[in-house]
Amino acid sequence: MVDSLALVLSNFVDSAVAFIPNLVGAIILLVIGLIVGKVLGRVVHEVLERINLDYYITESKKPTFSVTHLLVVIVRWWVYLGFIAAAVGVLGITELTLWVREILAFIPNIIGAALIVIVGYILAEYIRKHLRNTQQVLASIVGKVLFFFIIYVSIALALPVLGISATLVNNILLVIIGSVGLGVAIALGLGMKDAVSEISKKWVKRLKI
Repeated sequence: MVDSLALVLSNFVDSAVAFIPNLVGAIILLVIGLIVGKVLGRVVHEVLERINLDYYITESKKPTFSVTHLLVVIVRWWVYLGFIAAAVGVLGITELTLWVREILAFIPNIIGAALIVIVGYILAEYIRKHLRNTQQVLASIVGKVLFFFIIYVSIALALPVLGISATLVNNILLVIIGSVGLGVAIALGLGMKDAVSEISKKWVKRLKI
């Protein structure tokens, strides 16, 4: 009994000692990945800031959505996940390695979907801003409608890239359109109530005559 327990403890210690170099190597890779990701992200941020990417896209010094920030996040996490995959490979944990590889294989889909939404946002913002600059009420309203419509189309196109059905987005859009239509109908009904009443009274008087 004592001999078998000693053998188990000895094997455990041997395995732990043999695992330490792998663990140290994985930690070193993670630290290097963190540094490289931050440095590369900062470089990308500086380059995009110097060329004023957000300003050229939105023509605003303080845009509501920063394409620069999104691209920096994508670059950083691309590097992080690459080094995480390498670190997991060094550890030799098969299940964890396969899981990380699946995540890495899915990243191009995420980037593709993000690019579709970004392009849609750029186009939508460009149209909305130029229609708003005409200083015409109707053009401004059309610009807002087109903005949300283009964003919707972009999301509907991006979801299948992620393996998600666009049916949910379509259903939500139908609900929104129905709600807006009902709201407009109620508003028009309340607003035109007095006018309809006056017209009805005039026709009643004419019929009596």
